[in-house]
Amino acid sequence: MAKLSKTDYFRIKNNIIKKLYSGQCFNQGHMLYERLTSGIPSHLKGFVKIMLEELLKEELVLIYGRTKYGAAYQLNIKKLKEIEEILDLD
Repeated sequence: MAKLSKTDYFRIKNNIIKKLYSGQCFNQGHMLYERLTSGIPSHLKGFVKIMLEELLKEELVLIYGRTKYGAAYQLNIKKLKEIEEILDLD
């Protein structure tokens, strides 16, 4: 698999976090994997799964659970300050 540039790395990471944040995916809200990959260029879609695994390790993103449509993800409300810093929100 090709190596991911630093620019693309941060673009994918911010894109995932921004989608979950704007969709208010905190306590009860969640978003499916397919929705997280939409809007990402096709040559970078393979890296979304890797990025989600890293965000899970950082505990910024949590697995909401499995739905009949696949895995669903949500933001960790306990790390809201850190998430808003990544998105440059005040």
